[in-house]
Amino acid sequence: MNDTNTPAWAAFAPEMFSGRTALVTGAAGGMGEQTALAFASYGAHVVATDRDTDGLQETLRRCREAGGGRHTAVTADLAAPEGIAEVFAAVDRYGDLDHVVTCAALITAESALDIDRAHWQKLFDVNVAGTFFVLQEAYRRMLTRGSGTVVAVGSDAGKRGGGGLIADAAYAASKASVLSVVKSFAREFAGTGVRVNALTPGPSDTPLHTGVSQDLKEKIGAGLPIGRMGRADELAAAALFLSGPGAAFVYGASFNVDGGSMFE
Repeated sequence: MNDTNTPAWAAFAPEMFSGRTALVTGAAGGMGEQTALAFASYGAHVVATDRDTDGLQETLRRCREAGGGRHTAVTADLAAPEGIAEVFAAVDRYGDLDHVVTCAALITAESALDIDRAHWQKLFDVNVAGTFFVLQEAYRRMLTRGSGTVVAVGSDAGKRGGGGLIADAAYAASKASVLSVVKSFAREFAGTGVRVNALTPGPSDTPLHTGVSQDLKEKIGAGLPIGRMGRADELAAAALFLSGPGAAFVYGASFNVDGGSMFE
């Protein structure tokens, strides 16, 4: 959080998402947890999903404390078809689906010379297939009524490549694929009333980087123009902006939230 312990997403209009249904993947911690909590705080009904049951239940507890909506947690593996089916069965109990934010991801940091096929496939199953099939099911529902927003979380590594301190070539390739998925949905379904964008975080201090030492995090942050790594609540604030009416003219974009890591 910031110095005042007020999350960055607290800047929006009260009840901006009141009565809406929001699906958030990767919701057991980090950006996903903060995004679910933010939607709940603004009156949405939240369907939160992750593979981490304990973390997911904590997110559900916090959502129920934050807002008066009806919230559900679904433990599921989105790399598997049955996981997708379980999540959308829960979504369908709410009726309409209004907002989707896909935060579920794996990150690895290996030399390109050490990445084997199993490593490669695992990242693509979770980061790409998991995202694609969530978008597919979301669009099937949103297109029937001509409205809805989708935010798919990419990465700056998907734009500039991996091989750095915290992201490898397989991760970078998977996130580049997510950006391509977003562009493809945006192009195919333009004019339907469903709005899709990618959110592209830069280096961020979230549970996704649990194995990164504090010294390395500080080194990475010091190398950014803003002088620090990002926070999960700041990423969630960007996701809410892209999901809300203030971003009505933002479509098919890759929205950088990166502390200046990619500015030109």
